[in-house]
Amino acid sequence: MEREQVFKKVLFLTDGSDRALSAQELAILIAKKLGSEVTVFHVVTHELMKPRFKDFLMQGRGLTDSADIEPEVVAEREMLHAQGPTSAGAHYSERIEHELTSIYRQQGEDIVADAALAFKEAGVHADRKVVEHKSVAEAVMEEVDREDYDLIVMGRNAQKEKEAHLGSVAYKVSRQADIPVLVGGEKQAISKVLVPLDGSKGSENALMCAAALSKKLNAKLTLLHVQESHLFGVRPDVSKAIGRGILADAAGKLSGMSFEQKLESGDPARKISEIAEKEDFDIIVMGGKGNGGASRSLLGSVSNHVLHYTRHPVLIVK
Repeated sequence: MEREQVFKKVLFLTDGSDRALSAQELAILIAKKLGSEVTVFHVVTHELMKPRFKDFLMQGRGLTDSADIEPEVVAEREMLHAQGPTSAGAHYSERIEHELTSIYRQQGEDIVADAALAFKEAGVHADRKVVEHKSVAEAVMEEVDREDYDLIVMGRNAQKEKEAHLGSVAYKVSRQADIPVLVGGEKQAISKVLVPLDGSKGSENALMCAAALSKKLNAKLTLLHVQESHLFGVRPDVSKAIGRGILADAAGKLSGMSFEQKLESGDPARKISEIAEKEDFDIIVMGGKGNGGASRSLLGSVSNHVLHYTRHPVLIVK
């Protein structure tokens, strides 16, 4: 039942925000209890790395409004009437991008150093890595492809994102990664683990992961199956039989472990979030359904909903 080692190599993504600091506490807990290797990872990015902004400056537009642009560069722009990028625009674009990147990189180095120090103070060694990329999610995927990580830990929102729950970076990484992704929440300790089950291979993988994690952390494990509303309404006897069968099958894989079981009915996504909130679970561990292949895994609708609308940490297992 138990894997040889759970989460041997962890990639912790941080931007220094409060959400990242909360996820950092979970990463420290997991790494310390499980003896994981950790890499603290930060992506240097800004608007001028994106093609639409770079192209705008490359065209030479807006240069006369720039207080620090050299007069000869402005004159050169005035003389050139080509529709494509101007040498003045290219010069200005490269200089400003370089200056911003240098500023953001130093901030990133400081963020990573602070995080690595927090791990060290907890008795966990953490390597540091800062990269430059126009897309944070793409940078994470490239790093995962280069190294043999088996868990990504990150906060729910990026520093500048205003969404109430899940930020776009967390969503993209959770959707694209083919390894488990732990998206942090308000909880910073793990003593109660909720595992929603639907009988799929993904939920079985989540069960094995949750069981091993619960054992390592000495946490209370609860198995949950939510019966679909439409089936329960039409044939409650069949729905209950299926649900009991799914829970019994899961229980059979957990020999030697203590756990609780819950059989509920309703909309699965909403019910999972409600139970996690009402019973104050510390983490939800669930499978991510996908189509596989070169396009990478896509989240199922239930996992997607829970990720977006719960305040609790969610571990998506592929």
